[in-house]
Amino acid sequence: MFYKSFPLLVIGLWGVMVLPLPNKVNAITPLTRAEIQNLQNIVQLIPKDKLKKRPARKLDAMIPGDGLSTGRASLADLRFNDGSLARVGEQALFQFLPKTRDFKLSNGTVLLLIPPGRGQTRIQTPSAAAAIRGSALFVRYDQRTDTTIVGALTNSGIEVSNKEGSKTKVLEAGQMIILIKGEFQNLYDFDLRNFYETSQLVRELDLNRQSPVPIHHDPAIISVQAETTAALKAQPSVKGEGVIEMQLTRPNSPIEKSPNTSTQTTSVTSTEKSPNTSTQTTQLRQHL
Repeated sequence: MFYKSFPLLVIGLWGVMVLPLPNKVNAITPLTRAEIQNLQNIVQLIPKDKLKKRPARKLDAMIPGDGLSTGRASLADLRFNDGSLARVGEQALFQFLPKTRDFKLSNGTVLLLIPPGRGQTRIQTPSAAAAIRGSALFVRYDQRTDTTIVGALTNSGIEVSNKEGSKTKVLEAGQMIILIKGEFQNLYDFDLRNFYETSQLVRELDLNRQSPVPIHHDPAIISVQAETTAALKAQPSVKGEGVIEMQLTRPNSPIEKSPNTSTQTTSVTSTEKSPNTSTQTTQLRQHL
């Protein structure tokens, strides 16, 4: 096994397709509506006609074709009619499409929690698609770069392919894949426990069930928590020289850079050696 250290990760979804492994067919629950459960700082609601963009408000209803955009240090939680949760991170552009279970991510980060049995859900970007069944994962698209990261939080058979489909990688919980300019760089293990303790992307979702009092009471989120906690318990210790330094932007802090902005670290190790690993010098940055 080869271990390699990396500085900060800047991640972007580009030229990647995420597909489920063969699984039994689930009944499809169409996405017909969403509600903004939570928002922080600058969040704009974009109606499907795109003519009357306005500041979003908590409990705003969204219909297929509507979208959200977020500013720096901003965040929005969307709950859908099937119980699924989409947490949209900062500087993102996110939309759900009519008559489908499809999302469109044009920039930024999204965390998706999809309860089992709802049917295949797809995330579309300008150059890729991500399809999952009953799963928890994060993806990010950065239109300024050709860098991709996909991270799995559950063992739900997520298969990552490049745009052409000529190469594929299967992700287990606690693994993430990085592609640069459409090429796989390597498959990495990351520490799930550290991720849940430090990442603002999962803040207050209690996906590792550390709260003595249940935070969520609805069956949809509880079913996802069952998968994330099982994956956390099953993950062996992540050891090695590889360390990713995670710069965490606090969504509830002022938009300007604050002295209180913290930097955390999480362990990551390379699980396989790729032909260009020894010469790879690309610097990546992760805002999760």
